[in-house]
Amino acid sequence: MDTDSHNLNSVDDAELWDLFRGGNDVAYTQLIKKYSKPLFNYGYRICQDRDFLKDCIQDVFLELWSRRLRISPTPAVKWYLFKALRLRIFREQSKWNRNEALDENYQFLVEFNIESKIISEQENTTLNSRIQQVLKALPTRQREIMYLRFYENLDFDNISQIMEISKQSVHNLLQKAYKNFRTEWVVLIIAFSKLGL
Repeated sequence: MDTDSHNLNSVDDAELWDLFRGGNDVAYTQLIKKYSKPLFNYGYRICQDRDFLKDCIQDVFLELWSRRLRISPTPAVKWYLFKALRLRIFREQSKWNRNEALDENYQFLVEFNIESKIISEQENTTLNSRIQQVLKALPTRQREIMYLRFYENLDFDNISQIMEISKQSVHNLLQKAYKNFRTEWVVLIIAFSKLGL
């Protein structure tokens, strides 16, 4: 198979991953191009030190290349890379220049457009603003699970492995997030209706 970058654009992730594992530097470059931005977007929600985050992403890809012969095949490349980045961020937290501990109380930002996943093509900016308020009120782990599930379209198995919690915990946290979302939504709607908005 001729593996120039043009031909690899139509290759699925699992095949691209296998080519990379076999030492194909064009496939490796394609993986970097495809996943650098999603990795940055995910990582930034955990740690807002942009330079540190870029270093972590670079380290993930460098380590992948150096370990390519020992890495297993995977049909879930995004999951694999998200998990690797999350582990790297927490492992290297002593280098994080904001000097805030990244532990279970980390702040997971919700500046993503999850409302577009929940309410498709919603043009009402007031409603979008309300949804953002509700999402920001959710506990950190619930926000992260909502992001991974609805923004990154990852399944329960992938989320449990990325966050290093059981599949049942993912399910429970997602159910709590739904419940909190509904509760906060009702409170917000009542508050806005009293203001005449």
